[in-house]
Amino acid sequence: MPLSSNLMYHFVKDALRTYSDDFIIFDFRNPVQIGLNGHKYSIHVSYVHDSGNKRTNPEERRIQIGRNRIDQQQHHLKDSFRTAFLGFFQNGDVFVAWDPEHVYSLKGETVMSVYARESQRLKAIKNNSAVHPIQSLHLGANTFAIALQSQTLGFYLENIEGFHRLPNAKSIADLSGKFKQISSDNQIGGIGNFTFGEDDKREKFVFERKSFPRDPLFKYQVMNAYKQACCVCNRQLGLVQAAHIIPHSIPDSPKDVRNGLALCVEHHKLYDDGLLLPGPNRKLIFNRTRAKYLSETNQDEGLGEIESLGNREYSVPEDTSQRPLDEYLTTGLRLRQVRC
Repeated sequence: MPLSSNLMYHFVKDALRTYSDDFIIFDFRNPVQIGLNGHKYSIHVSYVHDSGNKRTNPEERRIQIGRNRIDQQQHHLKDSFRTAFLGFFQNGDVFVAWDPEHVYSLKGETVMSVYARESQRLKAIKNNSAVHPIQSLHLGANTFAIALQSQTLGFYLENIEGFHRLPNAKSIADLSGKFKQISSDNQIGGIGNFTFGEDDKREKFVFERKSFPRDPLFKYQVMNAYKQACCVCNRQLGLVQAAHIIPHSIPDSPKDVRNGLALCVEHHKLYDDGLLLPGPNRKLIFNRTRAKYLSETNQDEGLGEIESLGNREYSVPEDTSQRPLDEYLTTGLRLRQVRC
């Protein structure tokens, strides 16, 4: 069952959160508006789905884009956003990207289609990328539908123009392989650039996997306030971390202990993922929107156990001056797209 349109931003969120700490979603509606490493992006996100052409080409896939959405993207482009048009395969492990210039050149009055192939998903998983050539009639040139593994999304967005200027499938595969090697050598915190291509057609590509430094005093204060025990499950065992309620990547995020929670690694990830969240009045909030996304992308094993924790109380420090502020908790929910 295809994912609802208003849940598509989860694909973008999951792909980019581990790419850089300098990442924020401004608008969760489609097109999703984000900030990544100091740049603004407006991303049309859709499902890659059957084209309805099973008789002549059963492998053909497409996304459909309304004229109003294309016009909206062009408006964002004028407002200094970089724009992208993406289609995700159903479980979100691979996306297809189309050259924005090709999309903008389409002349339909209501709904336009851009095409890909079902086999691109498996090829991208095996070979880092898979390319479907497209003859762009209005551009008067060939272009590509480029399938990439989802963890490559940040690198693609930072280099959209360069990706779509590469001349053939081999060059795109070689570039994807080069970035995969760089990623394995440099986790979050690696920033750099390299040139790629042949002779006079060499392009400069950048990668910024920014990591904001953590404040050791903040960690000490939070861990001390909660006696190094998770506020959800009370575990210690060296598994507990100091979690920011308003993420530390947000400008002016308070370094106050009242902006912190002690969470074990499991409940810290559930909080950052936006599934189970400490809210105001010491109540845990189970995010049904995130749960629906996990269910519709076949990632819901164990979901019932997490749901059972919803509306339970979590622990706070005995010292009232160290307890999390409801103001911060409410902001933390909003940033993770959760309403009380």
